[in-house]
Amino acid sequence: MVAAKPSLVSGEFVTRAQAALPSLRATDKRVIEMILSAPEAVVRGSVTELAQKAGVAQSSAVRACQRIGYRGYQDVKLAITRDLAQQGAQEQELAHEEGIDSHTPAADILDRVLRRSGRALVDAAQTVDPELLSLTIDRIAAAGRILVIGNGTSAAPAHDAAYRLSALGLVTLYPTDVMAQHLAARHLDTSCVCLIVSHTGASRESLLSAEAARTAGAFVIAITSFTNSPLTRIADASLIAGGPEYGFRLEAMASRLAHLGIIDALFVGIAVRHPKTSTKALDMMADTTIEHSL
Repeated sequence: MVAAKPSLVSGEFVTRAQAALPSLRATDKRVIEMILSAPEAVVRGSVTELAQKAGVAQSSAVRACQRIGYRGYQDVKLAITRDLAQQGAQEQELAHEEGIDSHTPAADILDRVLRRSGRALVDAAQTVDPELLSLTIDRIAAAGRILVIGNGTSAAPAHDAAYRLSALGLVTLYPTDVMAQHLAARHLDTSCVCLIVSHTGASRESLLSAEAARTAGAFVIAITSFTNSPLTRIADASLIAGGPEYGFRLEAMASRLAHLGIIDALFVGIAVRHPKTSTKALDMMADTTIEHSL
């Protein structure tokens, strides 16, 4: 079955569903795609009707809802109701977002991209596990050494993470060469943290370093877009911030901004854990910035 284009483009349910879809089994994927194709019907209907339309057993429909993070079908209905209400308030201002082509004015392209990016940041609050975020903050703050890795389009947010952690006075490494990354990961120990930023969670170079860091005993943290990937299976803590598939490869760009949002949250969380130390380090950063200003 090929699902129709989703009438929901953002929100809690869409964000969770899109993050999980690539790893779902065929039966579960059929149920979730059916919900995405007709969310209004799901709100009005029953789980029995959903199961019949998807061609699965009722129990399978309930399990599909559970596999993307809900307790059951009723929780999905509530989430979709909230998402539809939020989208309804935005529909008028977003009506022009039906496509970009060679005739689309530059101003409209800018408006569309910025709106999509804004949604990705809001939606990240639905997929990042607060307990894992808190654990990640604690482990980074207490780490003897932090290795930050990111390749391809994830290199920029990883670089930003390394800079910000260094600004807090934390011992942070950010090798850009993939062999140097792999070697540095092997030199980690149980006092260390390895933070890996990867949109797909399937970059071979990043995975080699993740596996080496885990073997060395380091605490491995993933900032990624999908709930089930080779990287999330290695990581001790995975912070998931993905977004709906926007086309024009905008999902990777929007996810990159969501990953930067997570990095900002880590930065603030670590800073407030140790206010005196952080204040001293940030004052030092401000003084250094002034020295490099004209």
